[in-house]
Amino acid sequence: MVGGFQPTAGIEAQLLTLLAVFAIAGGVGVLTTKVVRIPYTVGLVLAGLTVSILDLPLRTPLSGELILLVVLPTLIFQSAMNIDTERLRENVGPILVLAVVGLVLSVGVVGVVGASVFGLSVAAALLLGAMAMPTDPVSVVALFDELGAPERLSVLVEGESILNDGVAIVLYSVVLSVLLEAQAEGVAASEVITSDLLVRDVGFGIVFAIVGGTLVGGVAGYVAYRLLVLVDDPMTGIVFTVVLAYGVYLLAEHLGVSGVIATLGAGLVVGTHGPGDEVSARTRLTLGTVWASAAFIANTVIFVAIGVATPLDLLAQYAGEILVAMVLVFLARAVVVYPLIELTNRRLADPVPRSYQHTIVWSGIHASVPIALVLGLPERLPAGLREELAALVFGVAAITLVVNGLTVARLIEYLGIVRTSAAERRYELLMGRLHGVDAALAGARELHERDDIPTEFYESIVSRYADWKRRLEDDVADLLDEHPHLREREALAAESQITRREILGIKTAMERGIVSTDVGNRLLEETERRLERVADDQRALDADSLDGERGRVPVPPEFEADERSADSSVDDDRRGDPDS
Repeated sequence: MVGGFQPTAGIEAQLLTLLAVFAIAGGVGVLTTKVVRIPYTVGLVLAGLTVSILDLPLRTPLSGELILLVVLPTLIFQSAMNIDTERLRENVGPILVLAVVGLVLSVGVVGVVGASVFGLSVAAALLLGAMAMPTDPVSVVALFDELGAPERLSVLVEGESILNDGVAIVLYSVVLSVLLEAQAEGVAASEVITSDLLVRDVGFGIVFAIVGGTLVGGVAGYVAYRLLVLVDDPMTGIVFTVVLAYGVYLLAEHLGVSGVIATLGAGLVVGTHGPGDEVSARTRLTLGTVWASAAFIANTVIFVAIGVATPLDLLAQYAGEILVAMVLVFLARAVVVYPLIELTNRRLADPVPRSYQHTIVWSGIHASVPIALVLGLPERLPAGLREELAALVFGVAAITLVVNGLTVARLIEYLGIVRTSAAERRYELLMGRLHGVDAALAGARELHERDDIPTEFYESIVSRYADWKRRLEDDVADLLDEHPHLREREALAAESQITRREILGIKTAMERGIVSTDVGNRLLEETERRLERVADDQRALDADSLDGERGRVPVPPEFEADERSADSSVDDDRRGDPDS
């Protein structure tokens, strides 16, 4: 009893469970950074499985509601706020094809093949596919952040993972309703399935979920964005975004559209960056820090919980079927991803490379959302069916989390996708610092304009940071002189961005009637051809840098010393530190 307050046993038990989870996470963090170089999220799952194997007294309250209503909105909103919207727009075609057409086809493959392999009805096998096939943004977002995957690859995988959740939930709901209706009427599920049901509930349902979720999220996100600009207070901004992330999810689900896609849309609108962004730098900084922390906590809780809650007895009982299900899920994904991307590539100015296709297939981790769906199966389904489905879904989740999670990094390295040299890491470090210095100068200006800091302090701070910026710019210039390929790559990237802005400006002029349609179309054709040439030059430069490099990319002898210099330059670069 403290201060006259006696906590209830339930609350105290939940608090102790949460503290135990964070203690495990702390230990995993130490091990994955200092002892064993594995992804943090995989370490959390392995730790949870260890707790389950040792039968330690830790029971996490894992449920479908916890994943779908608490964890998922946090991770999707945080990811959407930080995703590169330009990249997302460029790759929306392949993302939509994979997330909608690809998921429906892969669920169909599991339904047809799984019915004969597992002895299930086609409807039950389709339900298994609807639960097991969606790739998991909870896992993928965390894993790719740690791996430092290329931006385009991250956008492709994250975008598909988030969108196919909305599609999977529609399919899951339709198939489950068919099974329950057939069971209630005492007939085979095939008698309930009609062409009208497929068109109305599946086809229209998916379109309605995506379009409706996008509209709900976009409108809510715009309202929240204007409030952030109007109030201009970081703490109030946190409140607005929390209400937005969870409120728009619940509202969308209540309206019968996709809460996942609504949260994604809201996060994209609120996370808008660029020249037109009216949200202050200090609000952006605070929101970014808070939501990154929330996503980290959500990941920590859910991955440990999945490991602890995995039914090891069921996994042992259905071990053979689980291995078959794992192979089936992988093949169903592969036979859909490769052909669809190849077809999509024919219409893309910048095709998705084959190495990215391999990674997209192998990075299909099927964990949190599938587990949420299987935990939500109603008691009305036969107990034997629920048990088998739970074993298969948990088994696929455990295998993909551990096996795929541990091998994705090696696959990316083998394919030569991540190929940063010591010079490139040094360049990234310097550019990151430059962005930080620019943000600090912008923040200082804001504070001074609001009279939050005296002019004397402001001038002193600006002087120090301006001097640091000059030194950093000199270091960047020296590095680019030493490594001309970096200069060429950055010049092409800058030209690509500027050309895209030029295209946007021409389209705006056409919309406002400043330029006639025929003249505007001619200008667009010329500008788009220039953009294609830049893209060709970028691909050629990347190909040259990979010439003769297949398998593990050779590390230059000076790498260790250069990398140590880059990584330790927080301490070494006292000459450029504004506080030195």
